[in-house]
Amino acid sequence: MTPLEIFLDIWSQKVPSVPYVETVNSMVAVEKLGDPWGGVIYQPAATDDATLGSHPEVEEKGTFLIGLFTKSGKGPAALDGPIAEVRRAFHGAARDGLHIEKVDGPHDVDPEADGEWWRIVLSASYTYYTKRDATGPLYGDWSGFPAAFP
Repeated sequence: MTPLEIFLDIWSQKVPSVPYVETVNSMVAVEKLGDPWGGVIYQPAATDDATLGSHPEVEEKGTFLIGLFTKSGKGPAALDGPIAEVRRAFHGAARDGLHIEKVDGPHDVDPEADGEWWRIVLSASYTYYTKRDATGPLYGDWSGFPAAFP
């Protein structure tokens, strides 16, 4: 599973009051969405081998940007419940090699928006561990190097 698939699995189990909507590179008719709703942007920042050998442990670090949305006009506490639910679900969560260290925010990303939706973002920093197969062609042999040293 990818970090995003694991994240979405946690969302489906632990954030029942906020329907997840896939919005990344998708046409979405927001006027037909429920209230509230949420989405996520997966942003890996660095992927490095953490161990040596033919099956090294790989460490990926990055951030999930979690957007929460509700119709405007309900006052400043309209997203307090969904924010708390998302924070409880993800702050410190660990599953299948994914560890979400913390959930920051909320950040009011667009207070002067179109006026129809109130939009806030939480940022969840993560580390994901997996193994990489470094065997076979291109790994561990001297193909392509000169037979004698200069």
